[in-house]
Formats: sequence, C-alpha cells, structure tokens
Amino acid sequence: MRKLPFAFAAVLALPLQSPAPAQAPAQIDVETLQPISGVWSYRAIAGGSEADFIDSAATVRLILRCDQAARTVSIVRTGVPAAAPVLSVWTSSLARSVPSSFLATKELTATLAATDPLLDSIAFSRGRFATAASGAPIATVPATAEPARVIEDCRN
Repeated sequence: MRKLPFAFAAVLALPLQSPAPAQAPAQIDVETLQPISGVWSYRAIAGGSEADFIDSAATVRLILRCDQAARTVSIVRTGVPAAAPVLSVWTSSLARSVPSSFLATKELTATLAATDPLLDSIAFSRGRFATAASGAPIATVPATAEPARVIEDCRN
C-alpha cells in the first residue's frame, strides 16, 4: 500500500465545508404590498423563453428568462443603480436572497436551477411576488401565467 505525501494527506484530513447559504431577506408580508401597475408578456427566444414585466410607463422592470440548454431560469431586475451581492425574492410562501451578478446595463441577475423550489414559489405565489436589491426599492409584481410558463418551459 502506497503512502500519500504528507501535504496531500493533510488536505484529505480537513473537514469538508459547504458554501454558506444565502441569507434570508428581511421578513415582509408580500400580500400587503401594492403591485406595480403593468403587464407581463411572454415570448419564445433563441434557446428558451422569456417573460417581461412592463410597467405603465412602458419600462421593463423584471424579466424571467429560461435557458433550456443549461436548464436554468434567470431573474433579471432592471434599473438597479449599482452592483449588489444578492437579489432578494419574496413570495407568499418563501423568501430568499439569491447570489447575483451586475451588468453595466443596470441589470441585476440571479440564476437558479430550473428545479429550484423558489421558482415554484414564484409560479404559485398568491397574487404577487417581490424583488429587491441593495440600493433599489422593492418591486412587487403580479404573479400571472407568463412567469409560470417560462419556468415550465425550462423543466421540459
């Protein structure tokens, strides 16, 4: 039986640590929040589908985008003034902060596996769900069929 070099054996002896889970956002009763006035639109895009929430000023405020090849759904919050480490999401049954990335186009993106329970929570939220990020106010939008359809597209 071969002996492992000391340095390698020492590394194997270290306890495994999993990454720290994202913190839960502050508790908010999403059912008491007033949704932004606007509508959802759904469309097929190359490699998946997308649902855009467009407010009454014709500004896209939130996007759910399916990447079928990667089997991921991205939640894109637009108009965020600066980078933030997480995008907080509240539904009627679940609240979670999701690691995010920031683009120069002022979009904050959180990407989830298509099977993530937070997506079920968005699809079945009672009437609305909300998102927020550091430096950006809470955006509450109606929970309609379009986001649920994008989520379902990514699972098939």
